[in-house]
Amino acid sequence: MNNMGPLLKRLQFLLTIGDKESDTEDEKRQHGFLIYMGLLMSSGGLMWSTLCVVNDLYLPAIVPYTYIFVTILNFTYLYHTKNFVITQNIQIFMSLLLPFFFQFLLGGFVASGGNVLWSVLAVFGSFTLRNKKMSVVWLILFILLMIFSGVVDPLAKQFDIGLSEGYVIAFFVLNFIATVLIIFSLYYYFVSSEEDARLKLQYSLEQLHLAQNQLIESEKMASLGSLVSGVAHEINTPLGVGLSGISQIEHEVKKLETNYNDQTLTEEALRGYISTTKQLVTTIRDRLNNAVALVRSFKNISVDQHFEDVREFNLKTYIDDLLLSLQNQLKIKQIKVINSIDEHLVIESYPGIFSQIISNFILNSIKHGFEHEVNEGGENLINISMHQVDNRLIIHYEDNGQGITDATEKRLFDPFFTTKRGQGGSGLGLNIVYNLVTQKLGGTLDVVRISPHGLGFTIVLDTLVKKV
Repeated sequence: MNNMGPLLKRLQFLLTIGDKESDTEDEKRQHGFLIYMGLLMSSGGLMWSTLCVVNDLYLPAIVPYTYIFVTILNFTYLYHTKNFVITQNIQIFMSLLLPFFFQFLLGGFVASGGNVLWSVLAVFGSFTLRNKKMSVVWLILFILLMIFSGVVDPLAKQFDIGLSEGYVIAFFVLNFIATVLIIFSLYYYFVSSEEDARLKLQYSLEQLHLAQNQLIESEKMASLGSLVSGVAHEINTPLGVGLSGISQIEHEVKKLETNYNDQTLTEEALRGYISTTKQLVTTIRDRLNNAVALVRSFKNISVDQHFEDVREFNLKTYIDDLLLSLQNQLKIKQIKVINSIDEHLVIESYPGIFSQIISNFILNSIKHGFEHEVNEGGENLINISMHQVDNRLIIHYEDNGQGITDATEKRLFDPFFTTKRGQGGSGLGLNIVYNLVTQKLGGTLDVVRISPHGLGFTIVLDTLVKKV
């Protein structure tokens, strides 16, 4: 086996002499197939030329030697020029024609053991053209050559040296075995290379799918991180108000205590303390209730994004919770969101998926639609609505932002396409939305151009909807 290593490496080098860096794997397999065929037929030619020389048949020996010599020149030309088309046609033409001349110079079909059968390898070589019409042309040429060889076979009798019947039978056996072995070897090489290519493609697809899942998870975490940032900012305000209110109450209690100890506490001062404390308690309670609502909505959204369970939920209320989580980003861009969904409609579906879809739409509007913060025509608006047609749920999302171009619309759902390359855009947001709608929810997603400017989306789903 150690001695076979260099031989296999050398053979592998020969099979790649026609390859260029820009060639596809399919083109490289075509090159290897043709070269492999040429090497096998050259080996057969060497066998036949040796038999001819041993039996003093010098004139017929010229034909297989010519095949070997032209093959070497042809592959040398391929190695230096990488012009596979010319090399291909020369090699197929030789493989078709030279066996006929060799048979003729050996005395015809019977005397040569049907040597013209080697021409069938030219038909196999035509497969490297990857052109069905050209393969049919070479097949027709092979059939015409076989007919022609039968017509001129009587003229070849002049070269028959009268070998015994045993020799003739041996030639037939040799030709059949050699051609079948070469055909089988070529077929085995072709199938093996195709199988290797299929396995490589399958592995690449698996790796691509794994990378896509990782990117989707990263995008989901980035979206969740944006929610966390917004919630943290929004919670900071009510907590700050609460701390300030508690400090004020503490100050009022100390003042009340001092007046009481000094016996200077009047009825008016006591009433003022009670009034101030009641106002502060009301303010603190309202602010803390806001914080509780914000945390609750964030908790529901974040849990739903991680656990994709089907359940009944009120879509309007759910989106209101989502909007509360995105309040900080919307406030920065001065965007008003109108949730026009019927508050009495309850759907049975994946709430986490709806959260991802709507949050991606809103974040896309914030980043792209309202890039310049304030809409020149008035306030920045996002409108979310829903209606039911038979058993179908139709959701409309629209913004009055700057819209998109025709070129952008064509690639809007393509993975990794973004108009913010180098500015934090991953190009996965709307691709994730498209996959969630079409694959997870089994619906359709269409782009809507809003006049005079803006962008919208229409989602159509078959899902369970009911009134409560």
